Amino acid sequence: MIITDLSAKNVLKYASLELRDLPLQGMIAVSGQNESGKSTIGETLCFALFGRTFSLGPDDLDKVIRWGETSCQVSCSFQVDGRGHYEVARFLDNDGNHSARLNEVGKEGAPLARGVGPVDEALYDLIGFDFDEFVDSFYLAQREITTPHPHSHTVKSMAGIAALEYVGGEIAAEINEEQRAINDAEADISDIGRQLADLAIEDGRLVGLVASRQAEAGEFASLEAQMGALEQAGADYRATLPVIRKAAAARRSSVLLGFLVLVLAVGLGGAWAALTQIPDHPYSELLARMLRLEVPGWSADQVPILGYVGAAFGLVWLLLIVRSVRLKGRISRLSQAGPALVEQLDAVPWALAGGAGAAEARAATGPLTELSPNGEVDDNELVEEAESRAEEAMAEAARAEPVPDHRYTLTRSRIAECRAGESEVRDLVSAELASLGHSVRICQGRVVRLDQAIELEKDRLARAERLHGVQTDLHATVAGYRRRVDLRELSRELLAGASRSMSQRFNHELRNLVGRTLPLFTDGRYEHLQIDEDLQVRVFSNEKRDYMDLDEISSGTQRQIMLALRLALAQELVNSTALGKQFVFLDEPFAFFDDERTRTSIKVLPRLSDELSQVWISSQEFPQDAEFALHIRCARQLAGIAEGD
Repeated sequence: MIITDLSAKNVLKYASLELRDLPLQGMIAVSGQNESGKSTIGETLCFALFGRTFSLGPDDLDKVIRWGETSCQVSCSFQVDGRGHYEVARFLDNDGNHSARLNEVGKEGAPLARGVGPVDEALYDLIGFDFDEFVDSFYLAQREITTPHPHSHTVKSMAGIAALEYVGGEIAAEINEEQRAINDAEADISDIGRQLADLAIEDGRLVGLVASRQAEAGEFASLEAQMGALEQAGADYRATLPVIRKAAAARRSSVLLGFLVLVLAVGLGGAWAALTQIPDHPYSELLARMLRLEVPGWSADQVPILGYVGAAFGLVWLLLIVRSVRLKGRISRLSQAGPALVEQLDAVPWALAGGAGAAEARAATGPLTELSPNGEVDDNELVEEAESRAEEAMAEAARAEPVPDHRYTLTRSRIAECRAGESEVRDLVSAELASLGHSVRICQGRVVRLDQAIELEKDRLARAERLHGVQTDLHATVAGYRRRVDLRELSRELLAGASRSMSQRFNHELRNLVGRTLPLFTDGRYEHLQIDEDLQVRVFSNEKRDYMDLDEISSGTQRQIMLALRLALAQELVNSTALGKQFVFLDEPFAFFDDERTRTSIKVLPRLSDELSQVWISSQEFPQDAEFALHIRCARQLAGIAEGD
């Protein structure tokens, strides 16, 4: 970047400053007494390019405005090799309003950027450096000549490692982000592990619960079937009992009537046989006289009637015998209801123990551990539940009024013979149905609790599966984070290695640059420097044939060496940012030089570098024989107006 024009109004010491058509190459001298405005030209350049000055911080910009004025403005035109001719303009007032504009020269109406921030960004893209890099390299303010801090951004930019460090910082930030993500994911994994431990999943527990439920469901169905069968058998017995009794009564009537009919049939048949076969027998004659006396109109011709009537009675007897046999068979068939009922009573396993008493024992001793939904068994809870069930069973048994054992045995025998009455059967069957019903309710409660336990276990297993899935995904995520961290750590190592290599190359190049310029400044007395990584300088003395610290040589020579080093740093910044031709502004660089050193330095400066082609130098005075491309003379009495020749 080469300055072509600089103008200002009410900036620092100048009410007006106009520097037009500045030489693009060579030395521009700025001379004048103290307080004449020499340094103001350099600070005006700083303000125009970067919106601030070396001596005033960003919070003191109002001091840029000339004393007694309310606003100021400045514009600076410059060329950038291969990119064109540009102008930057700034305006500032007492209220803190700061505006800026960047445009190509002659195109003020079509700015490339407008506003302080956009202009600063656009300028950086154009010239390749910011304010801090400028004041550490191309701009030497009126101060002691020292080297920049070895770890400053400027030196890193000169060495070409600033971009690497920026990338390294970004990578470090990414590593921190990845590590935070790893920590968060591992915390989530630990939390999931605690949740899984709280779930206490047991292998095969669900299978066991399902098997227990199937067994209980089977027993429930069996008990219900037994209840139905017992109830039906009791109903059948009670329905059959009146029929059996009626059939038995009918059979007894048939037997008695048959006996009477048989007696009549035998008597009539015997009379007929006696009268027809042995009429002369005394009994036959006696029978004949009785018939004539008792039966009006009886005669011997009527004797066959006795045979016919006797045969009829014999036939009736046979019919009664057949009916009696049939009734007996029917009674026998109906009597099977008794054994069938006994069979159903015997099918109840606790029937002989008095029904509900066994149900009490069953309720109190049933398995409970499979109903624990969380896999934990509390003995106290089991005991309390068993006692509660026993009390319920005893209360149910008391309500059912169980039949005593001796009465049960007697009633059972009577039922088997179909001799038990309806009330006996009803009481016994009701007691047994009550016992069965109680067991059915207990079994049904177990089935319900098992269903609940199964659903709960399924929910727990599903939750555990989801947690395992999330945990697996988190492990995969952590593995991905770790791979990215490892990759970034490797990148940081590679960047650190590249930075070390570039830093070493920078020091080597810097030594070479200073080695070329230092003999010119010192008339060949000093040619070689040692510059370590902290930019600490030692100079080789041809007289002593050894390296010396700077405090071993004169202050004037020290400043010549440091000036050579500063210019070498400026050359390095040009090389690293590929800026092309560049201006430098040296404010009072010869303040502590004697005349000889000043003359030597003025002669050397134009020959130092093809890139550092426009060199601004301010000083109170210059040797009379010094030649400049432009000499700007400042005078206090000119009220802040500079003139050049």
